[in-house]
Amino acid sequence: MSDILRQVDEDLRKDRLLRIWKLYGIYIVGFILLILIALAIHQYYLSSTKLRNEEIVEKYINAINTTDKNISINQLIDLDESSNVYIKGLAKLKRAELYYSTDKKDEAVNLLESISKDDSLDEVIRHLSLYKYLMIKLDVLDQDLLIEIIDSNDLKESKFKYYFKELKALKLLIVGEREKSLLTFEAIINDEKSPIDLKIRSEKFKEILK
Repeated sequence: MSDILRQVDEDLRKDRLLRIWKLYGIYIVGFILLILIALAIHQYYLSSTKLRNEEIVEKYINAINTTDKNISINQLIDLDESSNVYIKGLAKLKRAELYYSTDKKDEAVNLLESISKDDSLDEVIRHLSLYKYLMIKLDVLDQDLLIEIIDSNDLKESKFKYYFKELKALKLLIVGEREKSLLTFEAIINDEKSPIDLKIRSEKFKEILK
């Protein structure tokens, strides 16, 4: 008797599954196909992106290893349209460095300033560019403007915040604010998170100022 009931139960389940399949089978197959297509597209995107990034990195390496600086600059300019934002930023920074080393200082300064203001670029690239810009303009930039930039909220958590503080201390020293400069250097020295090289430089300036 139990075998008969079990057989009936199995038949009922089969009938139920068949009805579900007849009603929704096409949707189930369509859904599975959509998943497979989506996975295939995603895989293609990953592989094509990887290939494209490898080509961009290769172009960047070739550009910075070119001995002729003018050719190197032109190759780096070609990377301005790069889809890799980080490499694009590095290429711009390197180009500014080459401008400066070939006595095109105005082009270097203007490029560094534009990089620092370009929100499409990586924050590290922008802050590094701003640091280099302020370092070049340290002697001529208005004291209040420089301090306002360095003390801005945007730079409080910057990876280069201690180096910006050093620039602030140097600017204060240049304009004759020795006491404020000393306090800034001491703040760098007393901060346990300050880079070692920066602490060493600050100690030397502290000795000079005392």
